[in-house]
Parts: sequence; C-alpha cells; structure tokens
Amino acid sequence: MLRLSNAVVITVNALLAVAGLTAVGFSVYVFIHGPSQCQRFIQNPLIVTATLIFFVSSLGLIAALYGSHVIMTLYLIVLFLAILFLIVFTVFVFLVTNHSAGEAFSGKGVGRVKTANLENWVRDHLLRGKNWDGIRRCLSESRVCKSFGGHRVDFYSNHLSSVQFGCCRPPAECGFQSVNATWWTPAPPPRMADAENGDCKAWSNVQNQLCFGCESCKIGVLSEFQRDWKSLLVFNSCLLLLVVLLYSFGCCARRNNKVPWKRRFV
Repeated sequence: MLRLSNAVVITVNALLAVAGLTAVGFSVYVFIHGPSQCQRFIQNPLIVTATLIFFVSSLGLIAALYGSHVIMTLYLIVLFLAILFLIVFTVFVFLVTNHSAGEAFSGKGVGRVKTANLENWVRDHLLRGKNWDGIRRCLSESRVCKSFGGHRVDFYSNHLSSVQFGCCRPPAECGFQSVNATWWTPAPPPRMADAENGDCKAWSNVQNQLCFGCESCKIGVLSEFQRDWKSLLVFNSCLLLLVVLLYSFGCCARRNNKVPWKRRFV
C-alpha cells in the first residue's frame, strides 16, 4: 500500500502537471494572437486555473519523488482547501441549476441574515452591465446566427439552440415577415402597434445586431448557461471524487515519508 500510494500520487500529478502546462501554453497563445471577445471570457479563468493546477501538481510530484514530509503536508493542506472549495462550488451550481432546490434554499438563513434568490442573482449578474455587453459582442463575433446562411428557416420546426431561437429572430408577437433566416420586414399595419414595444423595437436587420439586445436573447443565453452548468455539475462531482481519492493516497504517502527510506519498499 505504501508503494502504491506514492505511485498513484506521482502518476496522477504528472498527468495534471502536463495538462496544466498545456492549458497555460494555450492561454499564452490566445493572449499573443489578440483574443476575440468570446475568447476573453475564458482567457483569464483558464490562465488562473491552469497555473494553480500546475503549481499544486508540481508540489505533489516533488513531495512524492523526494519523500519530503514538509512539502507533502503543504500539498495535503492545499488539496484539503481545494476539496472545501469544490464542495461549496458544487452546491452553488446545484442550487442555481435546480429550480426547486434553489427556491427551497432562497430566503433561508440565520437570524436576520437571509440568502437571496440565487437564480435571480445569477440572472442579474450575467445579463446586466458590462457582462451582458461582453456577451453581446461575443454573439456578434460568433457564427451563432450566420450558420443559417441566406436560406429561409422554420424557427419552430428546426432543432435550434435556445440562443439561436431567442437571438436570431424577432419575437413571433411582433408579426415580422421573414425574407430569409436573418432578414425580416416590418409587420403589416394591423400589427404595427405590437411592433412598437419591447423586443420588437430592439430587432435590427444589421447582421451584428439582430436581436442581441432583446430580452428573448437574454432568456436564451440564461437557458443555455443553466444547461451548460448542469454538465459542469457532473464534471465537478467527478473532479471532487478524484481530489478526495488523491487526498487519501496523499495521506498514505505522507505516512510513508515518515518511514526510513530503506524500509519504504520492503
């Protein structure tokens, strides 16, 4: 078990170090080549995450290879903090993506300290101010609507993402008439009154604007965000299990470091 624990710590941390170094290299490449608005959303978090992974995995490698009791202790402290962070973040993602759980948690607290509605907090944080301005620029730079080409599209029969459905067409109640997938003519006179309100005025045939300023687009982005975070919840749970197992093997390796070198592999 002693040899196995060291082998597991070395192998896993070597793989993590390579992955972290690769991610750092990719981040530097993106930064040098002038990132687009979409790339800016992942650039800073990727650099920070990749650097932390490389640092922690290098710490584990050094501790396991050189049998340093002090470095292994420091490595386990960092892993323990990572476990706590992952637990908190996983619970947060679960509450945000699970409507009933989020509602049950909202308004709870101790004494006068109450938690807000997490779903509303995420919506307000994501879809307001500079965050939404960045998302709009990202949508205009991407091919989220250009993938339709110049052909007519039946938005109700085609399998579209929530972002495409909310951002690439004016709302149905506006009564606009489709020329092709991204060009719509104003509603006929009987419907013009409806077209004066809300998203109807926000729609533009300019290809880098479309309905990117519409509330329906914000709803579509939020829906896509929640769907992606459900996948993140699964990934986070698996990552938490991996870190807990690595922490357990690290504890065994730490005990191994207390044993005199000649007795470790007997």
